Amino acid sequence: MKKYMVAGLLGVFLVALASADDSVHKYRYRTPENYLTFSFFVRPLSVGFKHLTFPNVYLTANLDYLRSESDLRLQAGAAYMIPRKILIFRFYGGGGLEYSRNQGYMYPYLMIGTNFWILNWDIVHPLRSHESPTYRFGFSFTF
Repeated sequence: MKKYMVAGLLGVFLVALASADDSVHKYRYRTPENYLTFSFFVRPLSVGFKHLTFPNVYLTANLDYLRSESDLRLQAGAAYMIPRKILIFRFYGGGGLEYSRNQGYMYPYLMIGTNFWILNWDIVHPLRSHESPTYRFGFSFTF
């Protein structure tokens, strides 16, 4: 009798594992097509936009206002968003070109960041000598 009970429970367990788990994955995460970011907690003041072009690949554009230099920087590039959440964070990384309105330089930059809830955090490191990274922390809206 005990053998039949164990065999029956094992059979039920195997059927449960082999069946489609529709109830668990009914609502899959869909990558938002657009992100609009506003950063004003940490200087520089910034407005950014990310547009989905390929799965998990975004074209990015950011405008940073540097009050100390009275300068406006445009950063344009691409970013890859990791398709999985790590705890509550969605990490991404990328790069592109940075252009300064007053100084007229054009340099490449590297960027890493994360989106969580309605907030975002970016670290942007220009690839030129004697330049320190800049940080952005603010709100992020999807649509």
